Amino acid sequence: MLTRSLLLLIALLVAAGLWRLARWHWRPRLVLPDSPELLPDPEGIRVMLHVRNEGAGRSRRCRAVLVRCEKREDVGWLRFEPPGRAEPTDPGAGGQGIEPGGSAPIELDRALPDEPGEYRLEVAVLNGEEKRASYVIRM
Repeated sequence: MLTRSLLLLIALLVAAGLWRLARWHWRPRLVLPDSPELLPDPEGIRVMLHVRNEGAGRSRRCRAVLVRCEKREDVGWLRFEPPGRAEPTDPGAGGQGIEPGGSAPIELDRALPDEPGEYRLEVAVLNGEEKRASYVIRM
């Protein structure tokens, strides 16, 4: 009786381990670009990231979020909050799907102010997992 229970438990643990290994292998692996693309817009400057998926799984609802924005001033880097989009969006909705081995342009959720200067951005691309990058941009 005890031997059957132990064998069943071991079989369940092996099956769970194999399932976890398969899920790890078939996940999307996002790679962020070295530098973003800046696009003029009536609200300010839009930031476009060309994100690659180097994993075996399809990325679903991938979106880019501005985590931190700082502007270089005479005293150093000063943090500020750029305004959000005119229309509020649901954080769980929308997004861009990226096929395995493919890439897609993803627009940052906020526009930068249209003022000359040097900006430091910390960006997170969300897709169930989070991939972060930091950029220094001169306008």
